[in-house]
Amino acid sequence: MGPVERLLIVLAALATLATARTALALDKVEFTVKNIEGPAWRADEVAASVVLGSGAPRAELHIARLDLPGLQDDIRNVRIDCQSVEVSQQAYGCKGARVRLASSELGGQTITADLHYAREDGALDLKLAGVRLGGGVATGSLSLREHGWTMRLALSRAPVTALLRLAAQFGRAKAPFVASGGLADVTVAAHGSGRTVHEARFEGRVAQLGLSNDAGSLATDKLDVEIKGVVGRSAGGAAPFSLELRSRAGQAYAQPIFLDFGAHPLAAAARGVVDRDMRVILDSFSIDHSGVADAQGSAALDFRRAQPLRSLDLRLASLRFPGAYESYLQPLLLDTSYAAMRTSGALSGHIEVQEGAPRSIDLGFHQLTADDGARNFALRDLIGRWTWRAEDAQVGEDEEELSSDAVFSDLQWRGGLALGLELGAGRIRFSTRGRRFRLLEPARIPILDGALELQTLRIRSLGTPKVAFLVDATIQPISVARLCRSFGWPQFGGQVGGVISKLRMREGVITLGATLRGRVFDGAVSISDLRLEQPFGQWPRFHSSIELDNLDLDLVTRAFSFGRITGRLSGAIRNLQLFNWTPVAFDAQLYTPAEDRSRHRISQRAVQNIGSIGGSSAGVAAALSSGFMRFFDDFNYEKLG
Repeated sequence: MGPVERLLIVLAALATLATARTALALDKVEFTVKNIEGPAWRADEVAASVVLGSGAPRAELHIARLDLPGLQDDIRNVRIDCQSVEVSQQAYGCKGARVRLASSELGGQTITADLHYAREDGALDLKLAGVRLGGGVATGSLSLREHGWTMRLALSRAPVTALLRLAAQFGRAKAPFVASGGLADVTVAAHGSGRTVHEARFEGRVAQLGLSNDAGSLATDKLDVEIKGVVGRSAGGAAPFSLELRSRAGQAYAQPIFLDFGAHPLAAAARGVVDRDMRVILDSFSIDHSGVADAQGSAALDFRRAQPLRSLDLRLASLRFPGAYESYLQPLLLDTSYAAMRTSGALSGHIEVQEGAPRSIDLGFHQLTADDGARNFALRDLIGRWTWRAEDAQVGEDEEELSSDAVFSDLQWRGGLALGLELGAGRIRFSTRGRRFRLLEPARIPILDGALELQTLRIRSLGTPKVAFLVDATIQPISVARLCRSFGWPQFGGQVGGVISKLRMREGVITLGATLRGRVFDGAVSISDLRLEQPFGQWPRFHSSIELDNLDLDLVTRAFSFGRITGRLSGAIRNLQLFNWTPVAFDAQLYTPAEDRSRHRISQRAVQNIGSIGGSSAGVAAALSSGFMRFFDDFNYEKLG
């Protein structure tokens, strides 16, 4: 029995005495009670009186101090004034009673109340109107029956600041958010028994909402949100629910994601249950983020785990660009070179998570284009499908053969860029499972006026320090002049081509099992014994040997502004060692080939540059750069060495 019910019974008893006022010759009945207590409430210094007259009795009730469950501070000076107590054989009641009270949570209040108590079954009905919350108003009703209760509450233009302050008082803890604006219109209807809520339905709208937390990781600005839902309780203690949410204006920030609902309105819905262990099971959910994403699925979350997402079945009907990049991806890339990408096209697919780990990904690419605007990366009109599966427990990372249930992916594109190099239209078919990648058939990727023809590409332990790969490929001749323009290098001619055989990475070391050859400066360059340690570490180490065969020195010196030298050059740079890409050791031998019959001339500037290097040529350089010889622009020479 609640506090209002108990107090009303007291008033009803007084009113019953009033029916016998003629026989008893009573004009006024008064009494006081030190305190009245219930299971979770207490009323102190209760004084009640009934004034009898020719008309209906008038009742007054004063409570000096009232403690109710959930309120941090008590309510004081509660005065209930009923100008006309209704008394009959069936019921007692009062319409339009004036209730005055003072509370630190609610402030001073003057409330209009209707009370009705049925004598036969003890049913109690209570209606309240005029409860002020900031500049807003609340109305409500409560019906108590033997089998349970029903309640309805309506808030009109209630300031969110006042609601948060009131929630903090009821929760006896500081509110997790600070509000800087917002008005709420909310209706709540619930029914239950005792302290148990069997079902609650709510519907509302919050306009111009401004919220933020102390860490600054969550915030909203002028946000408009419409929300509707139902929460119930099953026999086992679980709470089934359904929820709908819409927003068409304002912004929201959840570090690092920023969403502008004015540009991309959002509609979301979910249906599921919260079990006794506070695990959330979403039987179904849907997201319609206009111009960004359209998805449906189911999920399970357990917030007691380090990875709360335990399962997910996401069917992605469409992920549209540039909206998806601007809303979901760009905030994650602000500190990278991909922070200002130009994107278009769309994705679709299916993603599955089980036991907190991804199990499968199937994505379809529909004319997807991405361009970083700095000529470092671009991909135009990507189409096809990428399929990934988690590694089977019986298949190890070192397995080279495809399993019988391997899934295949097929991607093709119209063009692109990689580190300034123009890529032509291409296509690759491959398989991805776990941390493994394998090319299924040879692929040709056009690069400038040549191409990279891949015969073998295998990767394992991808994304781990133990990553390893194997590459067999052929480089179809690429113009060195075009490479130089792409990289901003000094211009010179020639072609780069050759075979890349057994290029491997194992245990953090890249090795090449063949010799790279290229045609440059009308001669040939060969690179062998290539070895690169810690390629992705802080201090990479590079080892190699380079052979030079019959290079045209005129082309070489013009390309690098060294000072002009004509003739031919051969030699070798053996045991070259670079630490963090800086030379620390090499054994170099450069000389004029014995069969060279071309004209040999060297400019004064080249002499000076050679002299600055030092060695046995320093004295010759000093002699040619001083005295009478300094007036000559260039000289004949017999040979270099």
